Amino acid sequence: PELISGCFRCTQCGTEIRNVEQQFKFTKPVVCTNATCGNRVSFALIREESRFCDWQRIRVQENSDEVPAGSLPRSLDVIVRHEEEEKAR
Repeated sequence: PELISGCFRCTQCGTEIRNVEQQFKFTKPVVCTNATCGNRVSFALIREESRFCDWQRIRVQENSDEVPAGSLPRSLDVIVRHEEEEKAR
């Protein structure tokens, strides 16, 4: 599964930071939202409160009978998520 929106706990003060949107990589909060804390480094993901989705990588390739002789078929990787992932199976 892919993390879509994370909920994190500051390991210094225990504050929960919700709805941390993920930007195609694992993204932690920039700073603790507790004004008296100021932690910028140590956060723990709360899996039960985070949102995930299924995804799958599909490789689409040209038909070999449509490629000129002596050439290799071109391919393209496509990522599908959510309901489209189920259809791709």
